Amino acid sequence: MDLEKYIRAIERSLMQMVAREMSSVDVSEIWLDTSIPVDLIIEIFKSGQVKVPQELQSIVDGKKVIWTKEA
Repeated sequence: MDLEKYIRAIERSLMQMVAREMSSVDVSEIWLDTSIPVDLIIEIFKSGQVKVPQELQSIVDGKKVIWTKEA
């Protein structure tokens, strides 16, 4: 599967959320914005290929942390 197009869509979505001054994002918000299945979004984050804007502090799935900014 070519994940590059999904990675770009997720990165675009994150940039839009940063523009709305969000510091924490739930994967369901990314799903609503991109229509990429939540399981695939989580898998892509775990692969470490997404460039997360420095303004974001965390990405969560409900109460489970998917990604957090390193100190």
